[in-house]
Amino acid sequence: MTKLTEEKINNILKSGEFLNLYEKYKKNIDIDKLSNFFDDIETNKNYFRLNIKKSNKFFNKNKDTLTIKNINANINKCTDDNYNELIITIVNDITKNEHLINLIMENILEKCILHQTYIHIYVKIIEEIHKNINIKRILNNTLNKYHKFIFEGNHEKSDNKYENLCNENKKTDNMIGYLMLITYLDKNNIVKERINELLKNIMENILEKENDEIFKLLNCIQNICKVSKDYIINYIDIIKQLKDKKYNSKVRCKVMDIEDLL
Repeated sequence: MTKLTEEKINNILKSGEFLNLYEKYKKNIDIDKLSNFFDDIETNKNYFRLNIKKSNKFFNKNKDTLTIKNINANINKCTDDNYNELIITIVNDITKNEHLINLIMENILEKCILHQTYIHIYVKIIEEIHKNINIKRILNNTLNKYHKFIFEGNHEKSDNKYENLCNENKKTDNMIGYLMLITYLDKNNIVKERINELLKNIMENILEKENDEIFKLLNCIQNICKVSKDYIINYIDIIKQLKDKKYNSKVRCKVMDIEDLL
């Protein structure tokens, strides 16, 4: 068996014969469909040992593992003060390791949802990456995965009331984080036409929902308003109807909090 070096492989990939055959191949298949198939494959984060703690004595750190950890470390260090300094290093490391882009984007989007205080910084990082790499398909596919998990996932209830309460609160926090993320992405012209559909679904039959469910949705709306009030202008009249006394005081107070932001 002939062993090909990295240099030989690169020469083959750049050769006219290979490029001509590849162009013929592309005409016979649906490239977008194939790309979506690969993008939809669940990323195995443990492959890079990101979540496994071991003694450094026995820890076999490969190049990709160290690259991902280094990129994540720099993203975690980002603040409003040092952003301009770190973003150059972050983008440079990502563009040199484009084969890791799926995992990197999943990590950044997850940070956006879980750590809402810094979401504006993470979205700026996404925006800068997008200037150098076309990540629109990866973004949309990953957002679809998170939407399905947060809004459509069936979370079984246990006999432990405290555990159920924690799970409900976590779900609400994830909904808020996801909607804030979508709002920022829309506002920054990165991913368009998602926020309006989400708001439409939230506001659908909101007046007929239970008080607890209404309160959760109003929390989401309030946080969207903190990003931009423009997105809820068409729903203000419906929101004001929730001040009716047939809704509990918690709901009515939340409506007033939203009105203060308008």
